[in-house]
Amino acid sequence: MTKISYASLLPLGLLLIMTTGKALAYTYTCSPKSGTPTVIAGNFGTVTISDTTQNVAGQSFDSAAQWNTGRSIPVKCDTPNSVSGRRFTATSPLPVSVNDGTRMWYRVNEYLDTAVQIYAKGLRYIPFSNLYTASGNDSSGAGQLTVGSSGVIDLKIVRPFVGTTDFNNIHIASVYMSHKSGVNSPVPIAEVYLTGTVSVPQNCTVNAGTVISVNLGTLYSTDFNHAGEMPDSYSPKSFTFPVQCNYGASLANLTLRVTGTASADESSALQSSNPDVGVVITDNNGTTLVPNDSSSNVPLQLNQISADDYSTDVTLKAYPVSTTGKAPAEGTFTTLALLRIDFA
Repeated sequence: MTKISYASLLPLGLLLIMTTGKALAYTYTCSPKSGTPTVIAGNFGTVTISDTTQNVAGQSFDSAAQWNTGRSIPVKCDTPNSVSGRRFTATSPLPVSVNDGTRMWYRVNEYLDTAVQIYAKGLRYIPFSNLYTASGNDSSGAGQLTVGSSGVIDLKIVRPFVGTTDFNNIHIASVYMSHKSGVNSPVPIAEVYLTGTVSVPQNCTVNAGTVISVNLGTLYSTDFNHAGEMPDSYSPKSFTFPVQCNYGASLANLTLRVTGTASADESSALQSSNPDVGVVITDNNGTTLVPNDSSSNVPLQLNQISADDYSTDVTLKAYPVSTTGKAPAEGTFTTLALLRIDFA
């Protein structure tokens, strides 16, 4: 008998365990934790220039003022959960005036330039970019930084002025942050605004510093027929006010001009609270004083009244005009004009 043997067949196999994964890509950019840049509102008070000989074009004042708000800036960065280098960039939205080789001067107004330093591992003139300060882990949004919360400004006189000129909450700097060299974050973590006053010895007051009110009368809406023209049969209203100046201001030729919000439709008129009505101010001879135009002015002839006081009376005229050619809505309208005294 033939004996048949059976062999057990054990299948052999290979178990492959396959996994898939995704590599995380980080931008290394940083943004305000709240989504909105932290506003650093600095106030440097009053800078007083006491020497009249320094109120000249080109005169600069290093470290003229400073601000220190103590404000913390919360940030969140798109980085791994680990420590890496913090890098800062700072720019200014102000118009560039000139680069003198050591610092960038920015135009504040027609009278002043400024150069800005902010504390970022010591004082640094802006603009600067990709500045390493320290290392930290800002991936969770727990970081509280201070770059931009304090700093120093230099000042330079562009044009001599009378009395004071102001920083009216001027946006002087934007601060950006990243965690990698060469990476530029699209949104600033902070924006720096400055308020303050710069004062010079030469001073004048208009109408003893009080408001001049001019009543333009009662007008018919239907009399405003043509853009840029006063109502039919209207006579401009004259008004007279005193100007008083100290001895230092009296030594120079002075002018008076009008500043304010000009009409978008009639640039020679100030815009009133009625969108279809503007107000034109002229000198006593009827020549228009164009708002915000330094070349459109009235020369002042001062008379000495005491050892250090000089004064004169100025007469101007005002009249309403149509700015659009449309009949204005009925009701009271008001207009605000500022009278500015300058060196000629």
